[in-house]
Amino acid sequence: MRNYLVAIFGLVFMSACVSNATMPTVKTEDYELTCDQLKDELSSLGVMFEEADAESGFTGKNVALGIFYWPGIIFNERQAGRNTDSINKRINHLNKLYFEKCVSKN
Repeated sequence: MRNYLVAIFGLVFMSACVSNATMPTVKTEDYELTCDQLKDELSSLGVMFEEADAESGFTGKNVALGIFYWPGIIFNERQAGRNTDSINKRINHLNKLYFEKCVSKN
């Protein structure tokens, strides 16, 4: 019975953690993307940024984690910050590419 409770607690604890959604700022295929592909990528990154940003602050995950393991809140906030930072850096990189490829030509 005790092992069963420990397993349940472990699953609840792990599900309350923010996932590692960090991404590289630059990918080798970025320079081969067309203007439409860059727009699509920027659009999807905007959605990812909103999702990552929603995982920080006063969330149900952090409240549940705070009840059972308060240091986990610090980890969650750090990881959510890393996720949003990496997405933001990628957005900035692709915006620069988009401007160079698609806007400055006009």
